[in-house]
Amino acid sequence: MKNIFYKIFQNFPAKILCLLLASSLWIYVGIGQTKNNNFPGGVTLQLRNVPQGLVAVTDVDKVTVQVVAEANVFKSLNADSFSTYLDLAPYGEGTFDVKVTATTTVANVQIVATDPATVTVRLEPKTEKEVPVSCLYDGEAGVGLAPGQCEINPKLVKVAGARSVINTLTEATAAIHLQGETADFKKEVKVVSLDAKGKEIKSLVFTPESVLVTVPIVKANNIKTVGVKVNITGAPVEGYWLSKLESNPSTVTITAAENTIGQVNFVETEPIDVSGLSRNQTTDVALKPASGVVLMDKIDKVHVTLTVSKNQSTREIEAGFKWQNLANNLQVVSVEPNVVKVVTAGTQDQLQALSSGDILVTVDLTSCDKPGTCSIDISRANISGPTGVSVSSIVPSAINVRLDIK
Repeated sequence: MKNIFYKIFQNFPAKILCLLLASSLWIYVGIGQTKNNNFPGGVTLQLRNVPQGLVAVTDVDKVTVQVVAEANVFKSLNADSFSTYLDLAPYGEGTFDVKVTATTTVANVQIVATDPATVTVRLEPKTEKEVPVSCLYDGEAGVGLAPGQCEINPKLVKVAGARSVINTLTEATAAIHLQGETADFKKEVKVVSLDAKGKEIKSLVFTPESVLVTVPIVKANNIKTVGVKVNITGAPVEGYWLSKLESNPSTVTITAAENTIGQVNFVETEPIDVSGLSRNQTTDVALKPASGVVLMDKIDKVHVTLTVSKNQSTREIEAGFKWQNLANNLQVVSVEPNVVKVVTAGTQDQLQALSSGDILVTVDLTSCDKPGTCSIDISRANISGPTGVSVSSIVPSAINVRLDIK
């Protein structure tokens, strides 16, 4: 027994050191052999088995894939090594959280997880319509030069997609990248649609997929920004007026001959007839530049908001009194003058329905805590009345209130 213990503990420190070195070597080799990490860059998410007649809409277009693989294998991986998709076969119209499926064609690679693990998808009926195409530039033309108004062939394209997206779509875009051009040019450009932030809207199909654009290159000193003038004809229904007129955008960029551009201060819209209008309205209206003036912006229409309000009238009315903070042992005996005349403003209908009991002067009697006469200042802040009715003036600006013991 003694001999056994002696053999075990003989050179014990050296044995422990060897064990630690062996463990470290095993860990080092293990780390060098395998990696558990996210594949960099993300993998494009595919939408498979979309039910016939429906379109899938989602905000997620790439998925992060976490994998375990030997170090040399991990280094060789690329986006084509993986496939990530949503299988939409079991679903119908509606909104669903769908599990992400990920596969790989590379041997000795294990997919551990995806981020996100599920994706929210909206399945909507498919619809289509025809929209105009406009040009959108990025980059720069040659020094001292700029792109003029492009010509597009065809000017209209068909777009198909989810109903909610198509219903709000007003145009398609031909995005043109400038790279120092010094002369007019023609090129085929892919058609896309952009949201309010300038990001491409996915899941749309355009027919044709591209258009031919002809871009003139003009001198930059023949370019300036001018306002948009909304052209209004007719008048709202009697008793109403056009209280606000807004155009979005409110300015546009134009180009014209050197002897013309200095005289142009705005671009008019096509006429908007407001005859008989009695409520607010929004509409898209085409711009109508003068002869020789060319629009350089990617739009040929502006969004106009028309705000209609009822005509304001005034009426003088005798207001009643409302006593506030009157001491329990006191009463109001008299008021001089006993009438406060208030000039009110509002619509004709509102003012005709007013009575003296609708307009009240609130009189705070906190400072009048004993019998006698108190002088109280009054202002618009003391006047209350129906919603929509305002106070223009008050006569008098002070009253004398006589108080006595009950």
